[in-house]
Amino acid sequence: MAELRWGAATDKGRVREANEDTFVAEPMVFAVADGMGGHQAGEVASALAASILRERLGQGAASESAASAAVAEANEAIFGAARANSDQSGMGTTITALAILHAEEGGAEGTNEERLVLLNVGDSRTYRFRLGRLQRVTVDHSYVQELVATGHITDEEARTHPRRNIVTRALGIEPTVRCDAWSLPIVRGDRFVLCSDGLVDEVPDHEIADLVGSVEDPQMLAEVLVEMANRHGGRDNTTVVVVDVLAGAEPPDPTDELSFDPAWAEGVEEPAGWGDDNEPIGLTPVEPTTVEPTTVMAAVVAEPSVAAETPATPKQRRRRLTIGTFAFVFALGLIGTITLTLVAVHARSGYFVGFDGDAVVVYQGQQDKLLWFDPTVKASSTKKRQDLDQTMIDVINSKPTFSSSEQAASFIANEVTPTTVASSTTTTTTTVSASSTTAVTDTSIAGP
Repeated sequence: MAELRWGAATDKGRVREANEDTFVAEPMVFAVADGMGGHQAGEVASALAASILRERLGQGAASESAASAAVAEANEAIFGAARANSDQSGMGTTITALAILHAEEGGAEGTNEERLVLLNVGDSRTYRFRLGRLQRVTVDHSYVQELVATGHITDEEARTHPRRNIVTRALGIEPTVRCDAWSLPIVRGDRFVLCSDGLVDEVPDHEIADLVGSVEDPQMLAEVLVEMANRHGGRDNTTVVVVDVLAGAEPPDPTDELSFDPAWAEGVEEPAGWGDDNEPIGLTPVEPTTVEPTTVMAAVVAEPSVAAETPATPKQRRRRLTIGTFAFVFALGLIGTITLTLVAVHARSGYFVGFDGDAVVVYQGQQDKLLWFDPTVKASSTKKRQDLDQTMIDVINSKPTFSSSEQAASFIANEVTPTTVASSTTTTTTTVSASSTTAVTDTSIAGP
């Protein structure tokens, strides 16, 4: 049986109101689940995933496929719970897990040795520290990782990218999920670090490597890494599980090629604006001790029923979105923008003549206010209300419409005639409708 020792720590950080992370740290299985969906949703999703992995893999995994099946079962449980409860709609979680693979099924090429099976969905990570070098074993399922893989941005730029928390895979979002799985040999001296993105978004790989190589006790290391994430900003929940292999195969030659693509933490420049890392972290020193494989250190996993009974606090949506949700929100915003543009164009179309106070003017826009779009004065004239007879005032009050500002201006110039007293015996009165102009001549006798 593999001989391991481990430690684990978690914290809500300096910004979040609740901790939606859950971890498992037991003799045969270790996991970090980072929930999304807000309080009473993200924490439920991560607790469900952790509970199922603990139940299915608590005695180790019979095979790599059996380990992947446990992740698939967790996905189905979260997806079903989200559909059954509208308050938990859209909830999900990442998962990164390490479990013992039984010898009878885990042996390679006829050997009869225990191995480790590594599982990953989402952007929580598992690192391996061997012979002084830190290596990312898992590959993030995230939008920024795709940008890194295609050479559009660097690893360092990915840490501060505004869309760094958009994941392309997570448990509970779809009815099925693809789970990355690796089978690894158990090598003496290996140290595994499982963590949520609250650590890697705040602390660069080279600094993680320095701490992993200098703090011997796994429990103290987990606490130091969580504290360092908080010191660097603590913008998210942070969870760390550290697993040390005390007995196993001899480490391979450091020049040997690895079985998967590594990402070595070397030569990364620290960003400015962080706190002073030389200040004491404030943890009580713990003497390094050898822990029996059956001892569980700081293994606290909330059952779904307990999480659901937690007193309600204001809901807080996580900033992490799946790529599908992001696309839906983007499409919805695009539709809204197009609709608003069409409304604005319609609201500004057309011209009509009306009064602005007592002045006769040309307006651009609709006669009646449309949403918050008011008609605006396009052109003014010298014609005044007090200069017009009642018939012409009524015509202007009816706000006759025109297809262009030139037609409206021509109407004011040629048809809107001020009332005058003639010296002859005839007076001409012009009657105008909104759609046509008709001249009617009335003959009257002028007074003496």
